[in-house]
Amino acid sequence: RNISSPPTVLYYRGKLINLNHYLCVAMVGTRKVTYYGKECAYSLAKELSGMGVAIVSGLALGIDAKSHEGALSGIAPTVAIIGCGVDIAYPLANSKLMDNIIQKGMVMSEYPLGARPEKYHFPERNRIISGVCQGTLVVEADYKSGSLITAKCALEQDRDVFAVPGNI
Repeated sequence: RNISSPPTVLYYRGKLINLNHYLCVAMVGTRKVTYYGKECAYSLAKELSGMGVAIVSGLALGIDAKSHEGALSGIAPTVAIIGCGVDIAYPLANSKLMDNIIQKGMVMSEYPLGARPEKYHFPERNRIISGVCQGTLVVEADYKSGSLITAKCALEQDRDVFAVPGNI
């Protein structure tokens, strides 16, 4: 509701989670993740979730997936905001992860059931990822990436942006 172009409607699968009851942190990063990046995203998400912070990401390969996995090991919910209908697992390699999120958290999209993953959907959904969160943590982002689009959206929405650009 508080972003410049809010979605008209949001669809969800899983548990209906009132994100207003949580401190929410978006975790985004590269798909071409290093071993260190995987470990960092997983452990940060697990620790934050263990402190009651809801982790929000985009279910992409790499940092997004590791962030969701880490959050699933914690206590607070994880939320995947995707660029297709909530009835479509994309990428297909993360279908089991999506099922786990649906069991313990929530998958959301502004696109209706059956909406295929289109290239332009992903930059559009990034405004929602940052918009439902108080802060965005970027882990190992490529120079021209959706992760930096999310970080830019967060800054435009007057949210905090944090980064793990390399070895801590």
